[in-house]
Amino acid sequence: MSTVEVVLSPLFLEKNKVFTKSPFNIVVIDVLRATTSICTAFMNGAKEIVPLQKEEETYEYKNRGYLLAAEKDGIKLPHADLGNSADEFTVEKIKNKSIAYFTTNGTKTILKAHSLAPVYLGSFLNIKILSDYLIKDKKPIVLVSSGWKDYPNIEDTLCAGAFAQYLLLNGYNCIEDSANIALDLWEIAKNNLESYIKKASHYKRLHDKLNLSYIVPYSLQLNIADVVPYYDGEKIIDLL
Repeated sequence: MSTVEVVLSPLFLEKNKVFTKSPFNIVVIDVLRATTSICTAFMNGAKEIVPLQKEEETYEYKNRGYLLAAEKDGIKLPHADLGNSADEFTVEKIKNKSIAYFTTNGTKTILKAHSLAPVYLGSFLNIKILSDYLIKDKKPIVLVSSGWKDYPNIEDTLCAGAFAQYLLLNGYNCIEDSANIALDLWEIAKNNLESYIKKASHYKRLHDKLNLSYIVPYSLQLNIADVVPYYDGEKIIDLL
């Protein structure tokens, strides 16, 4: 029987701290906003997305002709074509485009996780289709919350709990407490998710400082994206 586990912060994402010892798959989650925007980009026809580690790389990729989506501390970089909110990734802007992507948390977590296992990108938008895809692979699954600057956060933990619940209903089990933390949080919040998410520090950051909280209701929608984003070591592609 395969297991599902949760890593509450990328700070814990080290070889000696990932719970499973057999080959496994990783799902990186960054609900507000990177993985939600990645799912949306592929829904709207993006060709590929290159995650970047350093801000300096954004200039290089823009000069190479990539469409640049980039933010730092939640704020769109001045030379970027797009920020980090899903509503910017419209068909008109991104269809058939190669996108270079730099974010405060999500893209760095993707690159860090890739050293350990195959990396898929998850959000509330694609829980079912991504889970069903991974269930067929029959490997253990590690759900990784991108958090905020290595701190655990509410929104990614909630999403990990929603993924874990679906996987438990489909034959998986969990061993470590972090998965049960995420599951319990999801049980508490799932019937009034938009209200509960207002406790999150990043919701407050988006609302109070950045005037971007309008993207939150969209980001909390369940299973509206039929996409399976996968990082192949160079770029993120949609496997469907």
